Amino acid sequence: MNIDDRIERRLGYDVGAGVLVDIDAVSPVSHTESPVGRGPAIERLLDVFEPTFAGSLPPSAYVHGPKGSGKSAIVSALFRRLASHSGPRRAIQTSTRAVEPTLPGFVYVDARRASTRFRLYHAALDAVSDDTVPEHGIGTDELVEALRDAVATDPNLVVAVDHTNEPETPSATTVVEWLTAVSDRVAPVCLGREDPSAIEWDPDEAVAFEPYRRHVLVELLTSRCSTGLGRDALTHDQIREVSEWADGDAHDALAAIAGAAITAERAGASTVRPEDLDAGIEAVPRPGVALGRVLSLSESRRRLLYELVSLSDDDRASVSAATETIASREAVDLSPSTVRRVLYELADAGLLDRVTARQSDGKGRPPSRLVPRFPTLVFRELFDRPSWSV
Repeated sequence: MNIDDRIERRLGYDVGAGVLVDIDAVSPVSHTESPVGRGPAIERLLDVFEPTFAGSLPPSAYVHGPKGSGKSAIVSALFRRLASHSGPRRAIQTSTRAVEPTLPGFVYVDARRASTRFRLYHAALDAVSDDTVPEHGIGTDELVEALRDAVATDPNLVVAVDHTNEPETPSATTVVEWLTAVSDRVAPVCLGREDPSAIEWDPDEAVAFEPYRRHVLVELLTSRCSTGLGRDALTHDQIREVSEWADGDAHDALAAIAGAAITAERAGASTVRPEDLDAGIEAVPRPGVALGRVLSLSESRRRLLYELVSLSDDDRASVSAATETIASREAVDLSPSTVRRVLYELADAGLLDRVTARQSDGKGRPPSRLVPRFPTLVFRELFDRPSWSV
C-alpha cells in the first residue's frame, strides 16, 4: 500500500466502500508486487542467482517449504523484478577490456497450469518471445526448437517451475529433464513442499522456507487487509487471533479473513463481527488443500465442486444424494454416473474427503459423504465473480 493510498484512507475516501473492498488483496491465490516478511529468503535467493549479475548461468536450485510459507509469492515477485532487468547493463571494466554483461531471462511457470511438456515449453517460450506463441497448430518438437533458438541468440535462461510434485503436476525430476533437454544454457529452479531428501533430484542449491513467525504473519495480514478491507473492518486483535490459529500458514490465514469478510458483506455488516470471523475460520479445513489447486482444474470440474459446496447438508448427506442433485442442476450437462465418477476422482486426488456417515440400523455398508478439503467460502466467491478467470 503506497503513501497516497494511506493518505486517501485517512481522508475517508474509502468510507462506505463496505467490508470487502478488493478480494484479490486478501485472496490466498493472489500475490502482491512487494511481499512482506521474507527479506532473509529473498537475500538467500539472490545469493543463489549472484552469478547472473556477472552474466553467467546460476546453479540449479530447489525452493522448498510447507503450504503458505510464501514460496510462490516471493519467487514469482522476484522473477518479475529480475526479468525487468534482463538485457544489456552498464559496462564493467576489467584489466583487459570492458565487458557488457547481461542478465539471463527469468521465467516463472506454474506447473498447475503447465503440467505437460508442451504446456511448459509453451509458457517458457511465450515469456521470452516478442511474438505471440500459437496455442494450436504447433507441436512440442517445434516449441523445443523455437525455445532452443531463443536461448541460443539471447542471454541464458533461468526457469522457475512452481508446484512440482503435486498429484496433478510433474515431479521436479521430470521438469529438470524437460528443461535441460532444451539447452545447457537453461538453469532450472523447482518449487515444492517436499524435503530435498525426498525428491529424486540433486540440485546444486536448496533454499528452505519455514512457516511464518507469528509477528511476521500479523504484519503480512495487516498489510493485505489495509488494501483489501474497508478501514477498521477488522481489528488488530482479530488479525492476531487468525494468525495464532493459522500457525504460520499465510494461505489459510488469508482464506479465513477473506471468508470472514465475505460473510460480513453478505450479512450487510459494516465490520467483521466475531461470528463472521468464526465462519471464515470454519470454512478453511485443516489440514487442507491450497485453493490454487482447485482453481487450476478444468472448468467442468470446478463447476462440479461449486455445485457440491453449494448443496444443503441434506443433499450432501451421501455421495448418492449429492450426485443426483448435482446432475439435476441446469448448469451441469453430465449424467449421474459421470458426476459420481468425477467426484470420486477428485476425492482420490485429495481435494475431497470421503467420510463414512453414521449407520442407523447396523445393516449393509454405511454410506459415505464428500467433504471439501479447500476453503469453500473464498472458492464460491471467486467462482461467482464474472471477472474471475484462471
